[in-house]
Amino acid sequence: MQSRSALSATVLFGLLLATHGAFADALDTNVTVRVRAHDAKFVGSNVGEMNVVIENADTGGLLASGRITGGTGDTKRLMQTPAVRNVPLADADTAAYTATLKLDRPTRIRIRVTGPLGQPDAVQALSVTTWVVPGKHIDGDGIVLNLPGLIVTPKPQLATDGRLPLVADVTLICGCPITKDGLWDSDDYEVRARVALGGEPATEVALQFSGETNRFAGDLTVTRTGRYDITVWAHNATMGNTGAASYSVDVP
Repeated sequence: MQSRSALSATVLFGLLLATHGAFADALDTNVTVRVRAHDAKFVGSNVGEMNVVIENADTGGLLASGRITGGTGDTKRLMQTPAVRNVPLADADTAAYTATLKLDRPTRIRIRVTGPLGQPDAVQALSVTTWVVPGKHIDGDGIVLNLPGLIVTPKPQLATDGRLPLVADVTLICGCPITKDGLWDSDDYEVRARVALGGEPATEVALQFSGETNRFAGDLTVTRTGRYDITVWAHNATMGNTGAASYSVDVP
């Protein structure tokens, strides 16, 4: 029969085994997060940053939070150079958020991003889960999430002489410009305004590229007074990028 002291030692050893890792020193573990616009460059400060929350995917506990800040990255490297495996896409100035997590065991984390925060009509949310091991940094390009969409910014105009100008700027979700025959060619984008007055059926007006970077414009003939509710939408059929924004204009 085991002595009481021997039994106590056995129980203590079992408890230590059962909780192995809970008393290990936590290690600093860097996790870099970036968001790249679909068919474009990285999303950063120029469109209002991205919010990042990192949590324990199994418990929901908050591990870190912050903002993705910085530039959109090198255009030639991102958009004009064929992709080569293991060649970094980001440089020191490219938008990112790096969290330093204190981990004492392999942990499944959930990364949530929301934004771009400076463009309310274009705000979207993404999330991804991944394992992280204490002391094994995820740096360099880090974890890159792909964000689809377009930023549509209406430019409300007043009606004059029975004519209501419909004007909007359209960019990629990173703020990258749309121009004639440019890297993002205006011919690839369909832009239309959906216009409704009271309970009347809505009508749509095509907006054409104006020749000015990002700008699309058209005209609506107005024969009645009232509040016109307008939604401008833009779509790239090849890449699937889409965006929209709404506003109203009172015609006296």
